[in-house]
Formats: sequence, C-alpha cells, structure tokens
Amino acid sequence: MEAFEYTSLDAAGRTRKGIVQAESAKQARQLIRAQQLTPIDVKQVIERRSRQSDSRQFRIRFKKNELPLVIRQLATLVEAGLPLDEALTTLQEQSDHRNTERILSTLHAKVMEGQSLAYAMRLFPRAFDELVATSVEAGEQAGQLAEVLLQLADYLETRETLGKKSLSALIYPMILIVTAIAVVAGLMVYIVPKVIDVFASANVALPMMTQILITVSDFLAGYGWLLLLVFVLLLMAFFAALQKPEFRLAWHRGLLRLPVFGPLTRTAQSARFTRTLGILTHSAVPIVSALSLAAQVVRNAVMQQACQQVATSVREGASLAGAMRSVGEFPSLAVKLVHSGEQSGRLSEMLNRIALVQERDVESKLTTLTNAIQPLAILFVGLMVLFIVLAMLLPIFQINTLLN
Repeated sequence: MEAFEYTSLDAAGRTRKGIVQAESAKQARQLIRAQQLTPIDVKQVIERRSRQSDSRQFRIRFKKNELPLVIRQLATLVEAGLPLDEALTTLQEQSDHRNTERILSTLHAKVMEGQSLAYAMRLFPRAFDELVATSVEAGEQAGQLAEVLLQLADYLETRETLGKKSLSALIYPMILIVTAIAVVAGLMVYIVPKVIDVFASANVALPMMTQILITVSDFLAGYGWLLLLVFVLLLMAFFAALQKPEFRLAWHRGLLRLPVFGPLTRTAQSARFTRTLGILTHSAVPIVSALSLAAQVVRNAVMQQACQQVATSVREGASLAGAMRSVGEFPSLAVKLVHSGEQSGRLSEMLNRIALVQERDVESKLTTLTNAIQPLAILFVGLMVLFIVLAMLLPIFQINTLLN
C-alpha cells in the first residue's frame, strides 16, 4: 500500500485534508468518498527517487533534531505493549510536521504490508541512518525491539547534546572576536584617519605606536576589500580541499596533534565509536559487521581509518582490544576496558560503560574550554582597543607637553 495525501470537501463545503493508505490513487478516491467527502486533489505522499530500482528510497527527512524524539516516543509506546502499527499510527496522529507525518505514514503502510520496520526505515536514508536501521533490524530479529529503541534514543540524545555543547563552546567567543574585528576595522578606516590629520597638522614626531596605527589604517583603507576577498577565496579553497581524501586526512591528523583540541577530538570520536559498537553488539549484530558500521559514524578521517583497520584485524582473527591497541589511536583507558570486557564475556556492557565515561570526559573538557575561551576572547578584544586608545592618546600628551 502507498500513502496518499488528499484535499476534499465535506457535506458543508468545508475543506478537509488528510492522508489515506491505498493501492492506487483510484482506490484512495473511493476510500475518501466512503467517508462522505468529495475528493478535490489526491496525490501520492512521496515520489520515488528512482523508478528503475526495486529498492525505493525517498528524499525527505525529519526536521532538525527530531529523530531522537521520534525514536524515544516509539520506544516508549512499544515498551508499553502497543503493537508496532498502533504505535506508528499514534505518532503520526500527534505529528505537527508534514515530513514527519509522511515518513510515519509510509512506515505504517509498510508494516501493515508485512514488511519489517528496518526495511521501511531503509526507504528513508536521509531520515534514518544505517546505524538506526541495522540496530532495529537486529532488535526485531532478537525480539528486543523496545530495548534496542531505548538504547538508540539514549545514544541519539547524547550525540545531539554533545554536538550542541561543542557548538555553543565556540559561538560566543567567535561572535565576540568577529564583532571586535569589525568595530576595530571601522575605527581604523573611518575614525583614525581624521584624528591623524590633526596630528599631522601639528608637525610633531609621532610615537612608534601611532606610526604603526597609521600604517595599518592606511593599508585597511586602501586594500581592506582585497584582504577580505583573499580571505573568502582561501576559505573556499580550504573547504574545496577538504573534499579530497588526502588533504582531509592530513588536516584531521593535524587537528589530533593540537595540544587541547587533539585529545578532546580523539576522546569524542572514540566515544562515538564505542557507543555505536556497544549498541550493535548488544543487538546481536556480528562483531565484524558491527565494527564496519561503527566506523561509519566516526567523523575524523584518521580515527575512521583506525576503526576500519580494527575491523580488518578482527576479521583476520585478532582480539578487539589487541586491534585497538595496535592502531595506536584510541585512549589507553578504552583499550584496557575493552580487554576487560572480552575477558569477562561482557563486551557490550563494557563498551557502553566506556562510551559513558568518555562522553562525560568530553562534556567536562568542553565546559573547561568554554570557561577558558570566553575570558581570553575578552582579553584579546581589550588589548586591541587598548592599543588604539594608546596610539591616539600618546601624540595628544606629546603635543600638550610641547605647548606647556
């Protein structure tokens, strides 16, 4: 069955809109008329991206940050004992976003056809990534769908929270610095030259600091637009170069070597890897397949390459802890706890524990970094303003001394 969106008129002439499942548009119109409605417009909810393939995939996705909420609500309903089709219908009815309603409607239709939830999710690769689909598939096969969905919800919420904290740690300092640079550039281009003209008419030797200020002001006034253009071009060239695997690998390797950001990035990526691997192994996904899939969620190219090497080594018969130790990119604590989990037969539990420890470590480091960056940004702005003020006041003091 397919999902059809319709616009109709009721007996009173009022417009009614909704979604109905049917085999064809003709059947959809019949179902609408059976509800004492007159169909005006009936169209399939989602168009196929490729009609040449039997495996249809749809372009639409959830609105930003909605996936964790949908998974959490679905897990709660399934855990409460509702059949999967009723749970999907409930979520669809309470949805207030058009794309979400379309996705849930199609999921419900496919489940009613007898397809698995994982199969239906794979029709929406932009809404559900492979981690979600694979975990759900394993949960369905093991009869632990509610538990897997709860784990996925926890993971997705944690990932979203860490992403927001990482972004918020940089937003305020960047806004402060950019605003300060814009204000200082405006002073240098429009205000400083007028003040300097007064000093020039006094025919006095200007202090070195003032001369530097004049030089910078003249340069910005004459070539500021060129400097801005070069900066934009360099930025575009940088992002274009990031699309090349060799440059991206070198850049990410350089990031990992930075004093503060390097260990933070390494811990964060290791947490993503171990959390994903923990969810998949708990869902009874084979370890080699779980490793290959977990490597896909890692964003740093160097760490991703290390995860792929771990998967290869385990496929060849190495232990997980030994493979992680050999690549040399994972924190030693993670390696030791994985070894402990393998020895005790509680690998999945230990992987989740490692991820929790690392996520808390990243959160603590982000808080410390935020608290350090903000005063440093204020200090940077203050030093720029102090330089301009002193460069403009020193000639005034000098002229005043000569007059006296």
